[in-house]
Amino acid sequence: MVLRILKQWDKLTVLDGILYRVTRDPVTKHKRFQFVLPDTLKSQALAGVHDLAGHQGQPRTLSLVRQRFFWYDVEKDVRSYVRNCARCVLSKTPEPAARAPLESITTSAPLELVCIDFWSAEDNNNKSVDVPVITDHFTKLAHAFPCQDQTAKKVAKKLWDNFFCVYGFPQRLHSDQGANFQSELIAELLELAGVGQSRTSPYHPMGNGGTERFNRTLGGMLRSLPPRSKHKWPQMIQTMTFTYNCTQHETTGFALFYLMFGRVPHLPVDLLFKNVLRDDSVCDYNAYVKSLATDLQSAMLLAQRHSSVEQKHQSDQYNKKVKGLPLSVGDRVLVANKSGRGKRKLADRWEPAVYTVIASKPQLHIYKIRDRDGQVRTVHRNLLLSVNFLPLDNTLFAEDDLRSVDTVSHDPSNVPDPEAAVSEPESVAEHSVVDSSSWLNA
Repeated sequence: MVLRILKQWDKLTVLDGILYRVTRDPVTKHKRFQFVLPDTLKSQALAGVHDLAGHQGQPRTLSLVRQRFFWYDVEKDVRSYVRNCARCVLSKTPEPAARAPLESITTSAPLELVCIDFWSAEDNNNKSVDVPVITDHFTKLAHAFPCQDQTAKKVAKKLWDNFFCVYGFPQRLHSDQGANFQSELIAELLELAGVGQSRTSPYHPMGNGGTERFNRTLGGMLRSLPPRSKHKWPQMIQTMTFTYNCTQHETTGFALFYLMFGRVPHLPVDLLFKNVLRDDSVCDYNAYVKSLATDLQSAMLLAQRHSSVEQKHQSDQYNKKVKGLPLSVGDRVLVANKSGRGKRKLADRWEPAVYTVIASKPQLHIYKIRDRDGQVRTVHRNLLLSVNFLPLDNTLFAEDDLRSVDTVSHDPSNVPDPEAAVSEPESVAEHSVVDSSSWLNA
């Protein structure tokens, strides 16, 4: 390990008694100070950029690590850490199969098109809390804030106070055809502000796909909160949105915050590892404005190119018909959690027990499964998640451990990614299997 570090000798420097690797950000070309992390601090650093940053996926966690730290095999360690995160395995939902052609909307500047939608979930008192979600189509920057209800008056006030008065007026506001967005009050507000309005076609949420996608991401981040914090999710929602905005978006190739403001924000983990985002440049106002304008212009051009390529790739992938993979006898699986009635948006997506497939009927997609205590169930394929990387007696998923699962260490083994699983639409997944299991009892 020492020899491998010495190969980086020309890039190493010591600041305040701490060893850093100095390099250039591949996108912004700014100087980057990476904390040369010893093995003893890896778990603490990974927890800071994953567990404490909304349990985001591998690419976004890796982008946060590379902004701050350096060690060999970092990509392998991040991949293993995220794949084996107990909260992620239990709470993340596999992406649904694509069914129809995808038409992409293109924009070329911030605030050219702003999209709005509502996301709702129950609080600790089982009372529904409405959350207006606003996203800038070009930068992908997102905002979410709790609201008492979805009335036009509340929507208008939230738009004005939390977005228009902070960022200025967008060229166009895009929404669904909900009554709260189509009211005379909203129309008058937008007309007064000189903001155009467009809307999706009825019952077609993909017409507002960027916001719908963030809604799913936001739900996943809130579900990933440890049980003791999940009950106060309305107070956590803006913190989760901020951490989301700090990460790189796969469509643009830039962090959302950077593409809007031209700088990398500090996170709580940066207080622990000082000088990680160190910037030695000192300049006056004019020089700063000139540098910022140049950086943002370059970033916007790169983001436009990257978005065009990524949108085409996403369209090609989306337009393929995806089918679920069959399971084999001996495979280990989790069962979808369908018991959390009334709290579905925040409930874990999978039950904690690990089952083994003991028989199957591929033509009917029915599987007979057994847990470590010998309990046998008959379940449809759409309700199962393959987790062959987990041992049958894995204590990460014991009921008694869920209260402290956020503190459990992660298994470093290289394992399949549960987020890459494919599922059928939920309406199909919930179909019963009455009269289909008689063959299993023979």
